[in-house]
Amino acid sequence: MGVTLNIIGGLAVSQLAFMAFFFALYHRRHLIGRLLALYAFCLICHVLTYLPATHVNGLAQQVFYRCAALAPAVLWLVSRYLFVDNAKVPRWIWALIVSYMGLRTYGSLTIGNAPGFTTTYTLTYVIPQFVMLGFSAHAILMAFQGLSSDLVEPRRRVRVPFIPAMGLLVAAVLLNGFLRAVQTYWNVTLLTFPNEFLFGYMFLITLWFNVKVMRLENEALQVIVLPREQEPVRLSPVPTASRKADNTALVERIFTVLRTEKLYARPGLTIGELAQRLSMQEYRLRRVINKELGYRNFNQFLNEFRIAEACRRLQLPPEHREPIASIAFDVGYSALSSFNKAFKDIHHVTPTQYRDGAQRVDRHDQLDLVSP
Repeated sequence: MGVTLNIIGGLAVSQLAFMAFFFALYHRRHLIGRLLALYAFCLICHVLTYLPATHVNGLAQQVFYRCAALAPAVLWLVSRYLFVDNAKVPRWIWALIVSYMGLRTYGSLTIGNAPGFTTTYTLTYVIPQFVMLGFSAHAILMAFQGLSSDLVEPRRRVRVPFIPAMGLLVAAVLLNGFLRAVQTYWNVTLLTFPNEFLFGYMFLITLWFNVKVMRLENEALQVIVLPREQEPVRLSPVPTASRKADNTALVERIFTVLRTEKLYARPGLTIGELAQRLSMQEYRLRRVINKELGYRNFNQFLNEFRIAEACRRLQLPPEHREPIASIAFDVGYSALSSFNKAFKDIHHVTPTQYRDGAQRVDRHDQLDLVSP
C-alpha cells in the first residue's frame, strides 16, 4: 500500500512541479502566473506530508502543513483574478485568510495530532476548515459565473474544467481530513477517499492542465496570465475610421442593430441572441467584439451602450425629476445596484452626482443667456 501511495503521489508531484516551474520561470512577471506557481507548490506540500517516502517532522512538517492550508485561498485568488475583470480583493478577504491561517497554526502547535472536539479544536481546526471549504466552493462558482458572456476564447477553454476540478479536489481533501478526525474521535466508520484516489485525481487533472497550456499559442497564454491590475480597453460605442477594424462593415452593423433596435435595453440579452439577430455564428461575434473592439466581457460591451443612453437621459432637463431607478431599468438593468456600479466604473461618479453636475451646467448656461 505504501509503495502504491509513493508511486501515485510521485506522479502527482511531478506534474505539479512542472506546473510550478513553468509559471514561475516564464510568467513570474504576471500575477496569475505567480499565483498558479504558488498553488502548485501548496499542493506539492500537501502530497509530501502524506507520502511515506518523504515523511517529515518538526519545523519542516509545520511549513508543509501551513502551505497546504493556504491552497484553497490561493485557488480562490486565481479564480478571482482570472475570471473577474478589474478584480479587486476586499480587505476583509485578506483579513479572513490571515485569520484562518493564524488559527490553524496556533491549533497545530497547541493540540498537535491528538485532537478532541473541544472549544479550542473547534476554533482552530473546524471553523478554519469550513472557511477553506467556502473558498473552494466560491472559486468554483466564479468559474461558472459569467461563462456565457466571456469573450476571451483561451480563458473559456480552461474556465470550466480546471478551476471546478481543482476546487472539487481541494474540497474533497478538506472533507476527508474532517471526516477522519470525526472518525478518530468518536470511533465510528465513515466513508472517506483513500489518498491514492485523491493523488491520482490530482495527477490526472494537473496533467490535463499542463497539456492544455502547452497546446496554447504564446499569445493565447498571455491573455490568460495578463495582469488583472490593468484596466481593460474601453471604447465608446461609436465606430470611427481610426478604429482600424478588419471587419469595419460588420462592426458598424453590430452597432447599428444595437442602437436602432435598442437591443442593449433588453434585460438579460445574451451574445447568442445578438448573434442570432445578426445571422452570424456566435464564436465569430465573440471574436469581433474581443479582438477588434477590445472588450473581454459581453456585459462590459453592453454597459457602454446602456450607460451612454443613461447619460443622455440624465442630461435632459425633462428627465431631471425622473427617478434614477426608472432610467436604470429602461436602459436594461434589472437591479439598481448593478447600474450604479457600472456607471461609477465608467464615469467615476454616481448617477446622481452626474445629473447634479449636468443641472449646474444647465443653470450656468441659462444665467449666461439672461445676463446683460
